[in-house]
Order: sequence, then C-alpha cells, then structure tokens
Amino acid sequence: MKLFFADQNRGISIDLFADLAGLGTKTMVEVFINQNAPLSEYVQRRTSKAYKAWRNGDVAVMQNRDNTKFVQYRKESKPKMVRGYGLQVVGGEIKLKLGVKNRADYDSTLGEQLDRG
Repeated sequence: MKLFFADQNRGISIDLFADLAGLGTKTMVEVFINQNAPLSEYVQRRTSKAYKAWRNGDVAVMQNRDNTKFVQYRKESKPKMVRGYGLQVVGGEIKLKLGVKNRADYDSTLGEQLDRG
C-alpha cells in the first residue's frame, strides 16, 4: 500500500480510495503513510477489498457536473441476445422454433404464436 500511495499516476486520490474502502482519510494516512497507527484486521480487510476492486477495474472514478469526484462500482452488462424458442405452424403441423432472440422481446401467448404461423 505504501507504493500504491506513493504512485502519483495511480488514477485515484487517497480521499476517494479511503471512501471506497469505507475508512476515513486520516486513518489511511496514519496507518499506511505516517505509520503511526497499527494495522488492524478491520483496516486490512477493507483496504484489501478496495485495492482488489480497483486493480480488477470493478470501480471507476466518476465526476459530477460541479467537478466533484466519486467512486462507483461498474455494472456488468448482460448480453442483448438470449436463447429463444417458440411455436410455428409449418404445413399444418406445429413445430418448435429454436433460435436467438433479443432480450427485450416480450413473450407472446401460445395463441398469438399460432396465429402468426
């Protein structure tokens, strides 16, 4: 952590990293930079979790319109296309139609599927 805080190009301020870890800035400075306070298990766990999230790219530094910055966890995107199935009438027989469909498509009833044929 000492090297992390010493790096000027780390991309996150000490204040924002402390906020991400759920600790106070003063606590982070006293424990890791000045080394005046002991490293408790509580601080170690919170710091390790925050550092892992930062290293893996799970968080991003965002900026409001008034130029205040905050840390936000990134949302994982869901695939747009999913496996789909439906019924189709072919030559008077009902067949199962398998394929890929858009996630935003809403399911239709059996009667609606048969009418579309």
